[in-house]
Amino acid sequence: MSNIKQFLLAIYISLLLTCQDRVVARSATMSDIIGPKISEWQVMVVNGLTTSETLFIHCKSKEDDLGEHNLRLGDRFSWNFGENMLHTTLFWCYLSKDDSHMNVKVFWDDVILFHRCGWKKCVWTAKTDGLYLWNFANGEDLLLENWEAGW
Repeated sequence: MSNIKQFLLAIYISLLLTCQDRVVARSATMSDIIGPKISEWQVMVVNGLTTSETLFIHCKSKEDDLGEHNLRLGDRFSWNFGENMLHTTLFWCYLSKDDSHMNVKVFWDDVILFHRCGWKKCVWTAKTDGLYLWNFANGEDLLLENWEAGW
């Protein structure tokens, strides 16, 4: 291996160790070596039910249980996190209202999701017919999950 490649590899490994889970792990390009990507995200769940029902939510990842929350109309629950370097970060939520429920992923490693979330913030709104994701790319809500009847 040439000296320059060894040098760049040493810098890359050093950055990986220094930045821990903030570095996007994939095949390294020169720009990755010089300035590693920082992947900070926010997920928000909003009660947009027009029937003034309370929205129950319980969100978690493999590592974090974010607790149970009861949201009144217009209330929101949000959290911030950094995506792990293996691109396996996954958050999901159980949501329920008076007569229906759903289990849904609210963050996962997916370029289409990232684009819709504006590369920083995923805003989910529970409405009467289902769960919508605000699509920053075109400025409108997108229905991604329907409610299931019962509890």
